[in-house]
Amino acid sequence: MNGADVVNFAKYTFVGIMGLIWDMILLYVFVEFLKIPVLLASGMSFFVSIVHNFFWHKYWTFHDNSAHFERQFLSFFIICIFNMAITLACMYLFVDIAHIWYMFSKVLTSIIVLAFSYTANRIFTFKLNTKPLKAKIAK
Repeated sequence: MNGADVVNFAKYTFVGIMGLIWDMILLYVFVEFLKIPVLLASGMSFFVSIVHNFFWHKYWTFHDNSAHFERQFLSFFIICIFNMAITLACMYLFVDIAHIWYMFSKVLTSIIVLAFSYTANRIFTFKLNTKPLKAKIAK
């Protein structure tokens, strides 16, 4: 990882945390105030957090102004689905197979998913704009 990757990873992590906060706030509002059933509300809040994260990652984390919006959003969405599958698989392995405390398992799982998600989005979703920071500055 070069310096630009470290900065992008930090931004990626920050945006992910903000997305999680939005997800939780919206889930609470949907369930408690709008009386939407929990499973539907959870799906809705998750989707909104995906949209939130996509925009922030596209324009702030990766500084991507390309015109490939639809392809990038689809790629980002698919990676989010993989993230969910990885989360479920890791939680099963850590909790049910290895008998690790579920809260510690969630921390381990989050680190794995974060690493996968950042790498996958950097390579596939925002690959058109992943030049090193020096190349961007030289322009």
